[in-house]
Amino acid sequence: MNNLTIMKGRTRALLTDFASLTIIIVAVIVSVYISGYSDKEMEKSIRIEVVNEDTGELGAHLVDILGMEKEFEFLVDSKEDAKHEVAVNNAQGMVEIAPDFTEKLMAGDYDSLIKVTAMADSYDMTVFTEMMINDTIKVWTEVIIEKEMGKTEGVDESHIEEFRERAFEVWKGEPLLDIEAFAAEEKKDTETAEYYGIRWYAVFTMFYLLISGTWMCGYLSTGLLKRVIGRDGKISLLFIFQSFPGIMVSITGFIPVLVSAGHPHPLKVFASFVIYACGTEAVALVVCSLSGGFSNLILSATVVTMAGSLFSGLVCDLPDWARVWDITSVFLPGHWYFNAICKKTFLLGSLSVTALWFFAGMFTSWKLGVKKEHE
Repeated sequence: MNNLTIMKGRTRALLTDFASLTIIIVAVIVSVYISGYSDKEMEKSIRIEVVNEDTGELGAHLVDILGMEKEFEFLVDSKEDAKHEVAVNNAQGMVEIAPDFTEKLMAGDYDSLIKVTAMADSYDMTVFTEMMINDTIKVWTEVIIEKEMGKTEGVDESHIEEFRERAFEVWKGEPLLDIEAFAAEEKKDTETAEYYGIRWYAVFTMFYLLISGTWMCGYLSTGLLKRVIGRDGKISLLFIFQSFPGIMVSITGFIPVLVSAGHPHPLKVFASFVIYACGTEAVALVVCSLSGGFSNLILSATVVTMAGSLFSGLVCDLPDWARVWDITSVFLPGHWYFNAICKKTFLLGSLSVTALWFFAGMFTSWKLGVKKEHE
């Protein structure tokens, strides 16, 4: 039996079978949409309510400085309305500027100038707290310098006003205080909320490759499986040639999804996906050999796809109590593909897992051939 001829026939069938192509086309469209939707969600500014109860002018000046921050959207509101917006999750934080903010700064009293309400477990709110410290220091710095300028002979109000204008331009630059080192490092280790498009495409690909082995479910006299066993052929070798066109179709569809995702290391992710697709096909060989019937394969493909993708972290980010899933999923191709997305080591692990599943597939397909020969 000529395996190359079989592969050519399989390729022709895939490219002309609309139902088969629809799965990949839909997977590409949905994954690209997910990537675009995730980007829009990430681009949304964080809304912060500002309650300015200061009776002086420095509170309003602090609000002006806050308005220069690009990562956050500040809305000045009454205290009651601000609390309501935070309570209904329309705003992610609230800043209360004390009534005696100006008075205390001018007097050199820095106790209880502002009150910040923020979500403690949010990285964005950690950055927000840092930003509030920076911007308050800016106002405080201006007050100190203006006081010293007022004591200097020959300095009038025009000089102080010029200083204020220059300071306002300076504040548009980098922050005075950077305290994000620890939070930023933690963010890198847990950066999984991005790239849902390429994550979900891998899920669709796994299901597509699993159900591509339906030809192994029939054992009629005219069936391909019957013929290869009757001629002492190797099921695993035939499966490789039959699967190769499907892998290539999946990889081709992955390219636009990867481009739309905007990952900083596209070549590494692409390489990891190629290995993931090969490893998934090895898993498919095991599943198809053990399923037996068409209905069993469809059910098994659904369960294996969702369970494997969930444990690997592709479907959604794993909660802290489910970290054991992350540990046990090292035997799944999706685990190492997810590592590549998160900029972690993946090459050795993904190749090892692919080889492991391939040998498991060879064994199960051999057992299937022995079983069919005695039927």
